[in-house]
Amino acid sequence: MPERKPLPDQAARDLIERRLDLNLLVEAGAGSGKTESLARRMAAGIAAGAYEIEGMAAVTFTRKAAAELRGRFQIALEKRLAE
Repeated sequence: MPERKPLPDQAARDLIERRLDLNLLVEAGAGSGKTESLARRMAAGIAAGAYEIEGMAAVTFTRKAAAELRGRFQIALEKRLAE
């Protein structure tokens, strides 16, 4: 399998996931990874003890987007907690 090249915006993606002490505005086009970044940030916050799941809220514009976020969050959280 060929080695994956880092994404051009990898530093920004890492910041979103790791800097849990910052409030961030993520502005990007459709299909750029915003939902994945949010799901990973939420999971990282829970795994680090920075967030409590009962106190979290994520707002989307459609039910379809909410379902997508919920699924990605579950996967990201399971991966984090398995580490």
